[in-house]
Amino acid sequence: ERQYGARRGAWRLLEILDKHAVRGTWLICGATLEKYPEVSRAVKKAGHAIAGHTYAHEMMCNLPPHTELDLIKKTVSVFEDLLGEHIQGWRTCFASHDTIDLILEHSDFAWDGSMWNDDLPYIIEGHGRQVLEIPFANYSDAALSVEITSPSFPPTRYSTWQSNTPDFMFRAFKSAFDALYERGVDEAAMMPLVVHDFITGRPSRAKVLDDFIAYAKQFEGVVFTGHDQLASWCRNLYTS
Repeated sequence: ERQYGARRGAWRLLEILDKHAVRGTWLICGATLEKYPEVSRAVKKAGHAIAGHTYAHEMMCNLPPHTELDLIKKTVSVFEDLLGEHIQGWRTCFASHDTIDLILEHSDFAWDGSMWNDDLPYIIEGHGRQVLEIPFANYSDAALSVEITSPSFPPTRYSTWQSNTPDFMFRAFKSAFDALYERGVDEAAMMPLVVHDFITGRPSRAKVLDDFIAYAKQFEGVVFTGHDQLASWCRNLYTS
């Protein structure tokens, strides 16, 4: 099913982002870049931010530190070799207790997006340097698309045939946005809008993304941007 992303879904998402003149961040596994390099090249040509997402979507929480580090280095090399891109950002799949230490000690990533523990970016220090953590959110399409079913037929967030309706996803995105926009009157607010090409790249769910972006853009002060630009803004703010 995930092959749909590179065959159709990613291209549909690129069209939607281009339609709205919205720049985003594409989190790409090293193995995905090797198998579908034309997608990553199109993403780079369109001017989106690009970050690593492990090599083959490994569950890092189940791996020893030396294996996790090897996979980080392998992914970085793939991007340099095939895309000419020295990635500055990272989002681990299922972060381990060692992930942040490994990033601080053995990489030059400017930002990480593996944690789920805050609403706003924050700086982590260690091993003589800093990295900006840009937290992930659990209201991504992978979470919202799955409906709760009986134990005899357990759901899987990676299937599109057993899922909540697109309308449910739109209402969930809208509710999160409305709450954050209201809070943004008095303090900073960030909404990590996370979609996957093999889920939201399908026609009915792509329309959800299209409609949601159109909805959010109506509001004064709303900015869509990539993690790299957000990291730059935050560093300037935190160090000023």
